[in-house]
Amino acid sequence: MAELTLQQANKLIVEALNAAHEKDMPPIAVAVLDSGAHLKAFQREDGVSFLRVKIAQAKAWGALAMACDTDQLAERYNQDALQQGFINALNGMTDGKIIPLPGGVLVRNDKNEIIGAIGAAGGVSTDDAACVTTAIKSFGPELSVD
Repeated sequence: MAELTLQQANKLIVEALNAAHEKDMPPIAVAVLDSGAHLKAFQREDGVSFLRVKIAQAKAWGALAMACDTDQLAERYNQDALQQGFINALNGMTDGKIIPLPGGVLVRNDKNEIIGAIGAAGGVSTDDAACVTTAIKSFGPELSVD
């Protein structure tokens, strides 16, 4: 399996920030993790609160941990009390590292293998998700989203 490179991670961040600027979003934080959930690259725009740093990383971490984009976790969480209990249990097991909000997206290579994840925080969660998805799609066939 090919690994996510630092060059790719940095470009993902630049593209996510560009997408946020095009949407006229408030400042955001963007985290890119490799497939082992290790921080590969990170940027926090001026004016972003310190908590957004952790939220961006948690969105990416949650996507990797559950092997799905966090918009799917949000849908599950909003289904019923049983799903909420499941997500809450996961948070108990992981010291609160799973954020069931859109904005964490898996990064796949051209063989559809998961090679990392990207998370953003600072705007409305659906806008965060749109920015990171746009960033991944900027690579064309080299990287893909689910």
